[in-house]
Amino acid sequence: MAKSTNLVPHKKDVPAKAASRTSGETESSLKGTFAAVLLLGGFIILTWAGVFLLFLARQ
Repeated sequence: MAKSTNLVPHKKDVPAKAASRTSGETESSLKGTFAAVLLLGGFIILTWAGVFLLFLARQ
């Protein structure tokens, strides 16, 4: 017969510090993510515009 295992940890097994985060950690992490997304978006737009201008120049 198969042994039943419980995959959900008990509350006493989960460390308290892992569940709570300070707002400073999350805010700085999101600022970096936002900057990276802006840079990537700018690169994509500039690349698209360059290829479009090249297309127009060759017609």
